[in-house]
Amino acid sequence: MSKTTRHLTNVISVTLGMRLFSMSIIIPFLSAYALNLEGGTPGLIGYALGIFGLTQSALQIPFGALSDHIGYKKVLVAGLIMLIAGLLTAAYATHIYWLIFARALQGSGAIVTVGYSWISSVSGDNDRDRELTRLGAVIGTFTMLSYTIGPLIHIFLNVDQMFVFSAILIVCCLIWVLLDTRQVDPAQRKLYCAQKKTTQTVFTRKNLTMGLMLTVNNLMMMAFFFMLPLLLKGILETSRMWIVLMPSILIAIGLLQVFSRIAVRGKARSLIIALYFLDGIGFMLLHARGMNGILLGSILLMCGSFSISTIVPMLANKDMDNRQRGKGNGILVSLQYFGSFLGAALTGMFWSISADAAFIFTGVAALTGIGLVLSFPGKAAGNK
Repeated sequence: MSKTTRHLTNVISVTLGMRLFSMSIIIPFLSAYALNLEGGTPGLIGYALGIFGLTQSALQIPFGALSDHIGYKKVLVAGLIMLIAGLLTAAYATHIYWLIFARALQGSGAIVTVGYSWISSVSGDNDRDRELTRLGAVIGTFTMLSYTIGPLIHIFLNVDQMFVFSAILIVCCLIWVLLDTRQVDPAQRKLYCAQKKTTQTVFTRKNLTMGLMLTVNNLMMMAFFFMLPLLLKGILETSRMWIVLMPSILIAIGLLQVFSRIAVRGKARSLIIALYFLDGIGFMLLHARGMNGILLGSILLMCGSFSISTIVPMLANKDMDNRQRGKGNGILVSLQYFGSFLGAALTGMFWSISADAAFIFTGVAALTGIGLVLSFPGKAAGNK
């Protein structure tokens, strides 16, 4: 592995990780914030929370295909600029529709697949798997950090100020990418694209089923983040939500290593079923209301959702062809973000009818996740 390739992997990994960090630190507080905007209703708040997932889902694969033709750096830079514009628009939004537009713009810079393709094209066959695994690990770490650090940042900054703070972070990443990376030689990029076309398709039942597991998982996670500020209203101010989120996330991170080892030992099927079951129990405890129920329910939901979002991609990448890993992860990411949209939008719709309807919806989602695991090919990915 050359120093140049290793450095490129570091730049792309940190940039994509910071991109997710900048959007995710705001998610736990967005429902309460949007409720105070002009026109803010539960249904529209759900769209504001989840619309970035819809644009992410729809544009991941097209952006990846575009980068194959015009260059990875150009598309990555364009995606970062769109994110900066979306964050700044959100910071000064006074109406719920402006916030919805801003969140859609944030998600439209769908460049995760571009990062995977860029690294894949410059890595040798012996190094590609390790570098892509490292990219996924960095992105996952930044996502977890966002939910850990976000509540602490919110102690000092309002939500609109957090949007500006996030935009500044992405501007720094944009400058780093512009000054410290080079375009991939067009001949090398075309050769890599030609090699991808000769490999086995990634549109398999196994990959699609795992992608749908992530859809359901993100659906429940976004349903949780929609509900939490509303359930804590009158109990905790949003600036003190760290009291619930910090212990929940730290426990989830601690147990993630244990759950990952169990999955690697060939017990992934039983484990993921148990994790979906934890999510279902978590929503039941939230429904009971009260500080103790909300805290315990949040812990179970964070443990279940964080572990599923880490373990399922790990299993999916285990047997994925290196030259198709960018496209394969693009499918997983697209389905995952589509779940983010569905979770926020549908929870908001059901919440506008009644809170009970929203909780019934999350219960059905947990059962759907279990059903997907039971339908999974028996010997795939070490499942038992």
